[in-house]
Amino acid sequence: MGRMSDQPRPVVALALSEEVARCMFRPVDLERLRTVAQVRGPVDARDRQALRQALAEATVAISGWGSPRFDEDLLAMAPKLRLLAHSAGTVKPFVSDALFARGIRVSTAASVNAIPVAQFTVAMMVLALKQVPWIAAAFARGDYEEVARRKDVCRELQDLSVGIIGASRVGRAVIGLLKAHPRLRICLYDPYVRADDAARLGVERVSLEEACACDIVSLHAPNIPETRHMIDAQRLALMPDHALFINTSRGTLVDEQALVAEVKRRPLYVVLDVTDPEPPAAGSPLRTAPNILLTPHIAGAMKQARLDMGELAVSETIRFLRGEPLEHEVTQAMLPTQA
Repeated sequence: MGRMSDQPRPVVALALSEEVARCMFRPVDLERLRTVAQVRGPVDARDRQALRQALAEATVAISGWGSPRFDEDLLAMAPKLRLLAHSAGTVKPFVSDALFARGIRVSTAASVNAIPVAQFTVAMMVLALKQVPWIAAAFARGDYEEVARRKDVCRELQDLSVGIIGASRVGRAVIGLLKAHPRLRICLYDPYVRADDAARLGVERVSLEEACACDIVSLHAPNIPETRHMIDAQRLALMPDHALFINTSRGTLVDEQALVAEVKRRPLYVVLDVTDPEPPAAGSPLRTAPNILLTPHIAGAMKQARLDMGELAVSETIRFLRGEPLEHEVTQAMLPTQA
């Protein structure tokens, strides 16, 4: 019987395009991976023949943005697959019942992506409370009356209530960052969070309506049927005048028609990094309604954090191949309540 070092190394398939791989993996991380495995790919999902060859002997597949869905047809190409290590956020578009039925485990890099989303969210709180998006535009066009009016409603991120909707990875990261700001009352709505969990997070557990009545409302709930239009006309009406509403989750969670009507009716300030659809239609009132700042889904990983996500996927793969526990596993039971 040969020594362990004499055994053929397992195969890891990079089931993503060369373009995506360049954004996601540092050379040093791919070299780490090559010390424990044979690396096949990267392979574009549109090249089915190349994908078949890469997956044929693969123990692990590393997926990312633009990867194929691991359904029955694709799994037929990967008879030895035991782990799908996703180097991006949500795994929902890429997994299937067939994958879990075969006992293939799944890991995600979503925890890394949560960090820049949380940073963006808190940064937008600071900027929007100071009226920066709107006051800068008025200052640039020389509208000093508007500048003066906006200065009158400027505020700082302190001595306010913040309603966090959803104790997701991002929601929890936002809570962590808010702890650095003085005298904030942080309220959390999440039906799956128990009182002892809220205590550990250092937040008040409240109803959805109570969260919507805060000075700042930040949306971090998953995109599932139960959350569609959870922020509707009734809940928007609970926000006090001059409240700030931020959505970095998914556009479908907000009744955008009701949102436009509410910001036209009274002073509310809104930051939308996500809309439904993305981008908004050319004639969408979101583009022209007062006090709405639109950004093109940029809160998540763009540069350094993408490389960190790739590093996490590589590290999870190495842990798995060494027989060590996964640190970022996603089970089938977790999917219904995750983004």
